[in-house]
Amino acid sequence: MIGILTFHWADDYGAMLQAYALKTCLEGLAKESVEVIPYAPVKLTGRYWMIPIVGIERGRKIIYFPGVFGIVRNVSHLRAYLRRRKNMRGFRRLYLTREAKIRKADRLSLKKYSCVFVGSDQVWNPEITIGLDDAYMGNIKDRESCRLAAYAASFGKASLPVKYHAAFEKAVNENFFGVSMREKNAAPFVEKFYHGKVTDVLDPTLLLNPREWRRIAKQPEQKNYILFICTEYNRRMVKYLQELSAELKKKVVQVSMPWPGQRKDWINLQIEGGPSEFIGFFQNADFIVTNSFHGTVFSVLMEKQFLVFGHSNRNARIENLMEKLDLKPRLVESGRMPEKEEILQEIDWGHVRELVEQERGASIEYIKSMLVV
Repeated sequence: MIGILTFHWADDYGAMLQAYALKTCLEGLAKESVEVIPYAPVKLTGRYWMIPIVGIERGRKIIYFPGVFGIVRNVSHLRAYLRRRKNMRGFRRLYLTREAKIRKADRLSLKKYSCVFVGSDQVWNPEITIGLDDAYMGNIKDRESCRLAAYAASFGKASLPVKYHAAFEKAVNENFFGVSMREKNAAPFVEKFYHGKVTDVLDPTLLLNPREWRRIAKQPEQKNYILFICTEYNRRMVKYLQELSAELKKKVVQVSMPWPGQRKDWINLQIEGGPSEFIGFFQNADFIVTNSFHGTVFSVLMEKQFLVFGHSNRNARIENLMEKLDLKPRLVESGRMPEKEEILQEIDWGHVRELVEQERGASIEYIKSMLVV
């Protein structure tokens, strides 16, 4: 049996869709059954609760406190929040796992698996996992002959803070049969520590083609709109979006959760959907404005006119993807305000498809190499 250790527990479109994509891809390649391991620690899942719990490192301990903004936001959008949770849970149970949650890494057993893929997503980002998490670093005693392979693991940046270097070096060399990174510029950093080859591969969502994604999509009733996916507030992006909406005479539909203090009556919030609804909104969109990595991915997959604004501190993954697919002009960097005409410029989708296919082929070859003993 093949296992996957990733962020399947997150009520987040990208996290759940990358887990679905890797599982689907492995099911097509492996001769064994594939399952998502139901590791879901409170320190990570708690941030999505009705009353969010946020954890921070204090030495070797984790201190928890309620997320005030999350409470206010969830209560302010209570009906939509509850429907969103229901749709996320439904997708997870239908496509990922129905097994009971395992809350602690020391309760994991990998004995029944021949191979476990760790990743994708930011499983090696200590800012998200609140320190390097034992499960995602492979520090699991009960595993016998199970091999671990990192697929498209990510720091969210190009490197790790110095205080994690020793633990990281020990874990990747003692625990991993193979290592691949999602960000190309992170591979040289890992090569300083890992005693094997480090490959950069595609995010799992790009392993599936548009036809495969349409099979699970639920299309919305809305038409004639600009789709907006926001992972952090960006004043220039919002200003550009408003001006673009007025000029093109198209409404704006936002499927990402609102930012603190969001009071934009010209934005139509549609946040109650799950991952299937998320894909459907891309299918129907005329244009897309985003600073989300997976917002960028699905803009490419659905071949939509789009612009992506840089993220303040987690921009490496977007930059790398835009470079790989020769789409750098679609990335708005350094606080620049783009001209409205930029989103209207034609994209050579034939060329982009060729590049995606090349990268997809290389990524699948890496997966195949991990499946061979």
